[in-house]
Amino acid sequence: MPGDVREPAERTSRGGAARARRVRVASPADAPALSDVQSVIAAGLRRLIDTMGCGRAAAWMRRDGGEPFVAAASVEDVAPQAPTLAAFAEGARLAGATDLGAASAPPALRSLALQQGFSAVIPVGPRDGEPVALLLVGGVDDLPGQVRPRTLAALGAVARHLAAPLEAAAGLARIARLDDGVRRLDRLAALGDLVAEIVHEVRNPLVSVKTFVQLLPERQDDPEFRTRFSEVVESELRRIERLLDVVLEHARPRVAAPPGTSTAVGPVLDSVAGLLAHRALEHGVALSRQAPPDLPGVAMSDDGLRQVVLNLALNAIDATRSGGSVRLVAVLAPDGVEVRVEDEGPGVPLALRERVFEPFFSTKRDRPGGLGLAISRRIVEEAGGVLAITDCIGGGSAFRFTLALAP
Repeated sequence: MPGDVREPAERTSRGGAARARRVRVASPADAPALSDVQSVIAAGLRRLIDTMGCGRAAAWMRRDGGEPFVAAASVEDVAPQAPTLAAFAEGARLAGATDLGAASAPPALRSLALQQGFSAVIPVGPRDGEPVALLLVGGVDDLPGQVRPRTLAALGAVARHLAAPLEAAAGLARIARLDDGVRRLDRLAALGDLVAEIVHEVRNPLVSVKTFVQLLPERQDDPEFRTRFSEVVESELRRIERLLDVVLEHARPRVAAPPGTSTAVGPVLDSVAGLLAHRALEHGVALSRQAPPDLPGVAMSDDGLRQVVLNLALNAIDATRSGGSVRLVAVLAPDGVEVRVEDEGPGVPLALRERVFEPFFSTKRDRPGGLGLAISRRIVEEAGGVLAITDCIGGGSAFRFTLALAP
């Protein structure tokens, strides 16, 4: 039988001859979730041998999936076989120690156990709990149908002795299974976050394409507009392709800049302002950008910076009432370039300034969302910056972050 072999212990038979006995325990790999319970059962089997000096002893258990197996055994000849589900179920329903040779013994269990040389059985388990194992014994001193009362009493004593440690071990096994379940739920939640994030990230380029498509009928005779339309559509579609390629390769978007990357902030602000000009007009919001022409490049990918500014600008436009303004600002700071998206909305209460960055938290009660700021913070942090909220002079909020200068 596979598994670790316990140290042999000398046992004396009724006839006085010494026998070298050992308990073989099935490898925990056979039933990893039951290893602690199995150890308690094996200890109980050794106690049974110490008490009775029986010629054969075995412990049957069930894996989590329901299949019975031989958890431990002490035999001198042929190793015992695993029981059938029906035989194990019959044994689990027994009220106590039972002579397997008695006419009242369950038929499936009786037939299988007698074939393997066992004469008595007892179910063991936690107090007031379902049995987790069957202990079986056999030997020349206890023939089937003639099992001595003291043998049945010894089986009962071992079962009572095992109740408390089995209760503790079974509790630990349940906790381990719950931990596995929690980890699985975490993986599923992470997958859900990833899917939702991909949907959110793809939607923003589609907003740009949709905006130009809506304007196309009234401006299709404008050569400059058609040229701009072609450039934007092609650029945004390439962006979606790059995003999906990154997801397939790394299971999540990677927006951190490779070493040596330098992104000009001004053109990114210009691009976002151009993409959202129509949306801002629909909301009655004035959208402007401010950035010195000689601003140095930053160590962040173009896609990453564009995504952050676009997310923040979309939120700012939605938060600002008609007649207000949104400003995209970039200035040189002591430790890099500071980027700000300022609005004239109601502002963000101090109590919510951290919560708004949590995934799926949103103050927009009329529609789902809650990922844009979480994604933006992650992108900024991957670039070595910190995205924070401050108040604007005169009201509203400023979402700001500082990026290191490119090498």
